[in-house]
Amino acid sequence: MAKYKVFMTDKTWPDLELEKRVLSAIDAELVLSKGGTPEEICSEGRDCDALMVLFTPMNRKNLEYFQNCKALIRMGIGINTVDMETATRMGMMVANVPDYCQEEVADHTIALFLEITRKAGMLDRQVKSGGWNMDIANPVPRLQGKIFGLLGCGGIGLRTARRAASFGMKPAGYDPFLPEEVFEEENILRYTDLGKLIAESDVLSLHVPLTDETRGIINKETLGLMKPDAYLVNSSRGPLIDEKALFDALENGVIAGAALDVLCEEPPKKLPLLAKARNIVITPHAAWNSTEAIPELRIKAAEEVVRTFTEGRPRNLVNKEVCAVVG
Repeated sequence: MAKYKVFMTDKTWPDLELEKRVLSAIDAELVLSKGGTPEEICSEGRDCDALMVLFTPMNRKNLEYFQNCKALIRMGIGINTVDMETATRMGMMVANVPDYCQEEVADHTIALFLEITRKAGMLDRQVKSGGWNMDIANPVPRLQGKIFGLLGCGGIGLRTARRAASFGMKPAGYDPFLPEEVFEEENILRYTDLGKLIAESDVLSLHVPLTDETRGIINKETLGLMKPDAYLVNSSRGPLIDEKALFDALENGVIAGAALDVLCEEPPKKLPLLAKARNIVITPHAAWNSTEAIPELRIKAAEEVVRTFTEGRPRNLVNKEVCAVVG
């Protein structure tokens, strides 16, 4: 009998060999859910010592199935699907994998920005349908010297800033948690007034987690601060944006365009309103994806389980106030 039971809620990969190899270091049995409703999945794993979660929502009702669980490892960056208050009250440590796809998301952010400004995809589709007219892409801005604004300058934000600088753009950022010396080292102009950053940026790129404070941070008011020839890019979380307000802003020429990798509802049950807006690009939450990123995520998530039982806590502990003692 194994020393620990680790329960994985979501079947996503073709096998579990990477996870099992890492977990063998602590004699842990990895059990994959048979599937079903979120409640059925959670009920199945109720006797586990640790959880590995990708898609299954961990609200209060679902978390309360796991009375003996020491740690929940969110297999991704965002933790907005986890009821942190309940997990902390239960003494359950919650960790994420914040560093597994930073290069990919930064690449995709710039790809989205280039598409919404240079419109290569639009021109490609036109040529393949028999056309040959570059004017359909106009207006096309020159990027050199433009301000690339970053709301959030963590690992992904910093990498995006470096990429923007390579185009001759001027990175600028708002992040009250980032030390001044990092802004200086990365040559990012620091804004302490978010409204001023929004108003002066030629592109505004979102790189903040979804919290009560950031939900709907891009709304009718903040969109109204943007330049009419500015662009919005979001590769973070859909609910950062009030989608109806963005649709109206695009339709009424309040801003020049938007490029999104995330939506409020994923996947959407019907064609989203924003898909009908003018000058918008939407990709299906694909920024994190690469051949290398997926195994990296799997290994790093399993390593956090190992740390929980060998070191007493995962490295990327999110709810640091939790007072669980792992024996």
